[in-house]
Amino acid sequence: MNRKVEEYIKSIFTQNREVMSNPTCYIYDLEEISARINEVDKTKLSNVTLYYAMKANPNKEVLRQVLSHSGIAGVEIASIGELNIARNAGLEDDYKAIFTGPGKTPIELREAVRSKIRFINVESVVEAIRINNIAEDEGIEKVNVLLRVNIDYFLDGASEYMAGMSTKMGIDQSKFYEDYEIISSLSHINVCGFHVFAADGVLDCNILLKYTDFVFKFVKEAEKVVGKIDVVDFGGGFGIDYTKSGRHFDTKAYFDDLEKLIHKYSFETKEFILELGKFIVGSAGYYVTRIVDIKDCKGMKHIVTAGGVNHMRLPIATDRKHPVYIVEMGIAKLYEKQVEVSNETVDIEGPLCMTEDKISWDEYIERANIGDIVVLTQSGAYCYSASTLWFLSHQLPLELVIN
Repeated sequence: MNRKVEEYIKSIFTQNREVMSNPTCYIYDLEEISARINEVDKTKLSNVTLYYAMKANPNKEVLRQVLSHSGIAGVEIASIGELNIARNAGLEDDYKAIFTGPGKTPIELREAVRSKIRFINVESVVEAIRINNIAEDEGIEKVNVLLRVNIDYFLDGASEYMAGMSTKMGIDQSKFYEDYEIISSLSHINVCGFHVFAADGVLDCNILLKYTDFVFKFVKEAEKVVGKIDVVDFGGGFGIDYTKSGRHFDTKAYFDDLEKLIHKYSFETKEFILELGKFIVGSAGYYVTRIVDIKDCKGMKHIVTAGGVNHMRLPIATDRKHPVYIVEMGIAKLYEKQVEVSNETVDIEGPLCMTEDKISWDEYIERANIGDIVVLTQSGAYCYSASTLWFLSHQLPLELVIN
């Protein structure tokens, strides 16, 4: 954790009345968000278009920061609710949105068609027929779509898998040509390309590149049957390191080798879309909560914090810990024998009435006292909005930005 963030935390917990009365918050470093966008923008190829996967973090200030960058073409949404949030945060044109995800309702599809967003990623024949019927009703000649294909390739080395196995995502590659024949015959559907998002949280760019080679082979073969495909949407996949080892996805190496693959298959005229969320905002976020008690029970110590899995569900849900730091606040003890932590392995747990309420576990802590601040870094993506915020009706964590 950098010095700027630590000083900011000390400041708000001693001077900000709102934080002092609500001792849990998320902090987003807008400068770090810009750094990640710039990193991708300066290394990506000219025919690669970057969208922000706003499911990672739909905070309004975060969205404004992301949308202010010329390197961001728009947002990838997974609901019409997200489209409305993006509009309120400054999305100036609905055409800058791509709508992905399974289970889009007819109501959502109608709004997407009316809004004339750039692409709807079609997940099934049923979805394509619904879009076609809506376009007929609305008097719209063509709706541009990408077909999501569940490619027959298991991309090992990721934190989450969405293809290469039986999932609800996309059209099974084995049924692709059969389904394509139906979809392409629909009078109001214009198939512009494929969506092939397979996995998330990949730190080794070579793993993604091997998958890309497999996808390009599929595209090359498919074009012999379906004709020229203009767009390949890779989705996301760039990972961030949830340890303190300092690993980082090598964007330059990725794009250098992607360019070689594009030349290999003569795909220079195609557009390649990336929908990055976690990579852009994940390392820019910090979950911050005050220690309200420390207990010594049956030979192990437990740090009890003001917020738990109700605020920060991702670690226990994914069985993956975040880097933990303690900001010492120098609060006086309430009594002489008050328990403290000194070079010990502890569990860090919230205020909920359940033993599973842990934001970290088996964590080695050099020093911690009641009143100190626990900080979980790498908390900018899939944390606040993916938590059970209303469970037991504790105060909601504040969302703050370092601007």
